This record gives sequence, C-alpha cells and structure tokens, in this order.
Amino acid sequence: MSGGPSRRLLLATIGAVSVPMAGCFESDEEESTETPDGTSDEPEGGSDDDDDGNDGDGGDETESLWPAITEGELLSEFEEIDRWEAITGAVEAVPEEARAGSQAALLESEEDIAAMAIRFPEPLDFRGWDTSVAVKPTSATRLEVEFLAPGYGERLTSVRTFPEGYDDWLRVDCGYEHKPADEPDLSEVTGLNVVAVGSDDGTRVLLDDLRRTEGLETGAAILVHYGGLDSHWEVAADRLAEREWPAAVAVDPTRIGDGGRMSEDRLRDLDERGWDVCSLPGGEGDLVGRSEEHQRGVIESARDELIDRGFPEGARHFFAPEWRRIDPTTVSVLREAHETGFVFGGSPTGAPPTGAHTVPTMWGPALHDGVRRHVNLADQYGQLTVLHIPEITGDDGGMSVEDYEHLLDHIDQRGLEVVTPSDLIDGTLATGGDTDDEARERPEGTVFEAGASHSLDGSGSETTSEVDLDEGLLVARFDHDGEEFAAEVDGDEGRTPLVQAPGDGTGESIAVVGGGSYRLVVEADGVWTIDLDQPGVHADDLSDLPVSDSDAGSSFVGPLWTEGNVRVAATHDGEGRFVVDGYGADGRREQLINQEGEFDGSRSYSAGGVVWIDLEADGDWTIEVDST
Repeated sequence: MSGGPSRRLLLATIGAVSVPMAGCFESDEEESTETPDGTSDEPEGGSDDDDDGNDGDGGDETESLWPAITEGELLSEFEEIDRWEAITGAVEAVPEEARAGSQAALLESEEDIAAMAIRFPEPLDFRGWDTSVAVKPTSATRLEVEFLAPGYGERLTSVRTFPEGYDDWLRVDCGYEHKPADEPDLSEVTGLNVVAVGSDDGTRVLLDDLRRTEGLETGAAILVHYGGLDSHWEVAADRLAEREWPAAVAVDPTRIGDGGRMSEDRLRDLDERGWDVCSLPGGEGDLVGRSEEHQRGVIESARDELIDRGFPEGARHFFAPEWRRIDPTTVSVLREAHETGFVFGGSPTGAPPTGAHTVPTMWGPALHDGVRRHVNLADQYGQLTVLHIPEITGDDGGMSVEDYEHLLDHIDQRGLEVVTPSDLIDGTLATGGDTDDEARERPEGTVFEAGASHSLDGSGSETTSEVDLDEGLLVARFDHDGEEFAAEVDGDEGRTPLVQAPGDGTGESIAVVGGGSYRLVVEADGVWTIDLDQPGVHADDLSDLPVSDSDAGSSFVGPLWTEGNVRVAATHDGEGRFVVDGYGADGRREQLINQEGEFDGSRSYSAGGVVWIDLEADGDWTIEVDST
C-alpha cells in the first residue's frame, strides 16, 4: 500500500474509534424483536432444509437466500447501514446483493484494508454463542472480526482466510484465533470491528445476515489423516485407540492400497472403530475454472465409490486435497453432493458450523505456529479446530511421531472432545451455552507426604541407575558446566521432562510423579549434579491467585490453588529456549510456552486444583498467574 496510513495505524484507529450506538437488543424477551443495528429480529421466511442455510423459497415478507440462515439470533441484516461506521474506506447499502432483508452491506477501500465498526448501547453476553456472517469477497483475501470484550485491549479476534481466488458468497464462522495480553470477558461485548484485507489494488467485500448460534459446551477437535497412509495406520491408529478417540481419514478411493496407502481391510477396521472414511478426490490439476459437469463428475464419482466400498457415513464428507483450490462452482456442487466440505482456512471455527461446506482446516504439524494456541482457544471458548495430519514420518512435509504424540497429549490436557465430521451433522455434539467450571473442593491437611531424597552426578549423557520415589512433587536442583543439559524421569508411566535448562549454571525444576522405581535419562556435554527432593505439600502452603514472581534461570512457582482455567502472562529476556509448563497435583502436565529467545505474552492454562508452574530459562523472567 502506498500513499496511505500503515495497517498498524489503521487498526489502532479502529480500537480508539467512537461510533454511533446501535439499537436495543433484548433476545431473552419475547416482545423484543430488535437487533443491535436496529432492525427486526422476526423470522423473514425461507426454507430451513439446507444444513448450511437455505435456497430462499420466500417468506411472508422477504426472500432469504443462501448463505443466509434462519438458526440462532439475528445480530444485523445491515438494514440501517448508518449504524455501521466506516473507519477506512466506505460502507454503503447494496439492495441487489441482499441475502436476507432488503440489502447487503458493501465495505470497500482503495487501499489494502477496509474496516467498519459498530458499538452496542449496552454490552451483550456472547458466552456460549458462536458468531457467523454471510460474506462475498469480491476483492479480499481474508476477513477479521474483532469482539471488543469490553475494550480493544481485551478483544478476541477471528481471522478467516478465503480460498485462493474465491469471489462469491460463502458463510464464515468466526472462530477465535487471537487474544491480547488482557483477558477478554465475553459477557461484556461492547461492539464489533469488521476488517477486510485485500491488495494494493483495493479491497471490496459484501456482508449480510450477521448472526449468533448456540456454541459447544466443550471445545472439540477433529484429527483428519490425509491420504489414508500406512503411517496413519502404524502410528495413529493404536495411539488413538488407547485414548478411545475417533478420527477421520480422507482417501482417494481410486488409490486405496496403492503406493504406501492403507488397504481397504484396514480402512474398514478404522471404520468399525468409529472413524469416518471420507472423500479426498484425486485427478489431475485444479477443479478451479473447470465446468460444473467436470467438477460434479470428480466429486460425485469419489463419493459414490466410497459408498460402494461400504463407507456411506464417511462418504458424506469432502476434503479438498492440499493442492486443490475451490471456486463457487465447487461449493455449489458440494452443497448438493456432500453434507460437509473442508478446505484450508487456518483458523478455528464455531460448531456446529453454519458454513458446513467451507469448514476451515489447519496444518497439524504447526504445533508452535498456531496449533497449540488454537487448541487452547477452542477449549477456553467452546469452539472447533480441524487439524490436517499428513504422513507421520518426520520428513519434510510430514509430521514426526514425537510431534504427533505431543499434539495428542496437548489435546488431552486441554480436555477437548475428539470428534468426527459425522458428529457435526448428526446432532451428537453437546451445545447449550455457557458452562462454568465445576466447583472444586479445596484440600485440607496434606496434599503430598514428604518422600525420598537422592543425589546423582555424572559427566556427559547417561541413564542413571534406578532410584525409588514416592507419589508426589519431585524437585530437582541441578548444576551443570556445559552448553547442553536436559534430564527426563523414566518410569512405568513413561518419560516426563524434568530439566530442560539451556546452557550452563544452576537452577531447579519440578515434576509430579506417581511413585515407584525411576531412572534419570540425562543428555549433557559437561559435568553435572542433580539433587532430588520430595518435599511435603500441605493445604497451608497453597497460594491464592493472583500470583506474580520474577527470577533468573530455571525455577518454579507454586503450589497454587486454582478453581479452573487460568491466564499465565510471562516475559523472558534471555537468548536460549524459554519453556513454561503447568503441573497438576493429579499428574497432568501442560506445556504453555516453548519459544526461543525473548518472550512477552500470555497463555491460557486449563488448571483446576493444586498446580505448579515450572519455568526453564537462561535469562530474567517474570510471571503473573490469574484466573480467567
């Protein structure tokens, strides 16, 4: 963009802007039918037969066209367009593009960003609700919706990337992707900012039928194993079976059993375990730009072959191959041929999704580039994340076994419900609005008895002889004179990280162990000592939130008493890896931060009960822990 303000400045302007107040919204009162933009919330007709909207067979007053829907509560049909304030660019009514009501809103700019805002006369409670909107990105690459909860400093941001080159109507479910350092309060949403991102040639997007629908009681994840590869059978199948989790496998029916892909017998085994065996059409080249007849042939032939092979449940779901784009013709065919469609979007989504044929997926191996954050936000706000699992090999373009296990552990630690595409449309997901954490009973007396103590030393990497430990907290105080040093506790329940210290020096780290015989697996390039201690932990030792601390090097904070989810804000000024883990007295471990160098940010932690925060660092750090 040239000749205009920077995008950062524009967004700052959006945060500070004062816009007109919208009309009254009292969804709980039967006599009130007014939306936040002052228009009627009375049903306006249209069929409710489609899963993701209706084709507009008319109504008593105004015809409603896909991707407008009738479910949930109407927030805005953009009937009184002056209630939306243009921040950059312009907003105007476009009657000929209306999907619901008498007009749509056109948001456009000559720059690479266009933005508008609305403020509510009184805060709205968005807890337990998902928001969606009909969008036509005629010249835009993505849409951002900011929920001010209650201010710009406590906003939740939805970011949806549009399929490349897509320029017609679709429905966008606003999954939360970012939140700032200050914790948002969805019970106090004071307004919305809508930001369209385009190019230097300008930005143009149409919007209509802004609504909210009931969200999930518990956040959910779908694990989609693309290609039905042998590594999915060899690595994923048993690991998921141990957790009693279902999944999805997306296959090209013409290549089953071919070139490192699972046989039909193995797919049938997964189907019997509750997996969905879904369609991933093959063929040469993109669908984009091909005739409707050609696209229908590719999509329906793959679906029909899956049905013929005995996978009718999974055949209801379409996954776009990672190299294959989609266009409006694709979506039109999908709406007739499949009950759901999944495309790249790089964001979480509300669930059940109202845009059922353009559900966004995310690249599963990007653990530290968005996936862990998306899982955390899906847990905290009851939304869905769909994760693309490639070949599990560790090669370029694939996913290592270690990262796959890390992903499963993190989903487990956050308590997401692992579901299938069929669960989205068969009514098996629990919805019902806000669900507060169950009340926890604060312990009295002793949490952990005092246990064993041991002193170990060595030089370089080695596995120590066995030591006996009791159930409880394990504190390791270490000294090391080399450049690399790490230690894991290896017992019957597997390995648990104990020391992840970068560089030389002294420090202390913790873990929670179940009791029994253990070895320490040490990786080091110098002389080291580790003193193991198991202090007693009592109710009188527990600190109430909020708690703040600061130090240098590796240490820990706790024990803390937590009622449920907490917010952990931390800073680090070192050059090495900064690792922050949460440990519960029940043995649960959740990695919160794993980043190289300086850090200044916050993470949510699904705590609950007695917990400790372990920090591994080579520089000065600060930490603040507070309830969400």
